[in-house]
Amino acid sequence: MAELAAATDPSQSSPDAESSARGAEVQSLATAQRLMSELAGTLHTLDDLTPYLERLVHAVNANIDGCDAVGVTVVMDDRPRTAAYTTVETLEIDAVQYSVGDGPCLDAFRNGRENRVDFVGGEQRWPAFMLGCEPGQVQSMFALPLESDGRRFGSLNLYGYRRDAFQGPEVAVIRMAAQRAADALAAAVHIAGARAVAAQMEQAMASRAVIEQAKGVLMARHAIDETVAFELLRRQSQEQNLKLRVVAAQLVAEARSSHSRTM
Repeated sequence: MAELAAATDPSQSSPDAESSARGAEVQSLATAQRLMSELAGTLHTLDDLTPYLERLVHAVNANIDGCDAVGVTVVMDDRPRTAAYTTVETLEIDAVQYSVGDGPCLDAFRNGRENRVDFVGGEQRWPAFMLGCEPGQVQSMFALPLESDGRRFGSLNLYGYRRDAFQGPEVAVIRMAAQRAADALAAAVHIAGARAVAAQMEQAMASRAVIEQAKGVLMARHAIDETVAFELLRRQSQEQNLKLRVVAAQLVAEARSSHSRTM
């Protein structure tokens, strides 16, 4: 009986379980080191903010298992805006929250708490949001508050195409990324002030259409997905030392000119 009790005691872990746990810890540490390396850097001017947030969402998307899309909600002047995102698919989810004034991202911002959402399991906390939301492929979501220097700026939002995503040891890594995003926003506000940051968010939203058009051109031209297309745009922006929206506008103009000549 003593042997049976020991075998069924949950506190007694097997060597295989311990080895698996150690392996998960090592993998999580490697992910953290890789992600923090990609997110290294300092904001020197307000113009550095949007490129940094765009780099951050794509880095999180590439490094976190089970993550299929990432966005950053920024709240300035009491108005929420999606400051950076990896795919347009999640913009509708964001827009519903902003329209009804409630949802996991806004709740994370207002109350400083993490929110996991199961779109398949009958989420009850935000009925107006759930009623108006059409999540498409997205089955799970994880919203984390962005807080730095005692001030909250918005939320980091991860989306998964399977249920129960964002439950493992990489949650600690996600929190580190959220802190980097919050620190970047705090630095931008310190450099230029909240109103200037809000104005830049508006400018970024106005530039969104041409950037999406440019991504579409690259996707059709090279048979690549949305993430790779954005990375090509970002690299060209860095190499030419031009703002992303300028590079995107040039690419769209060239595509239109080429199309006109072939007609």
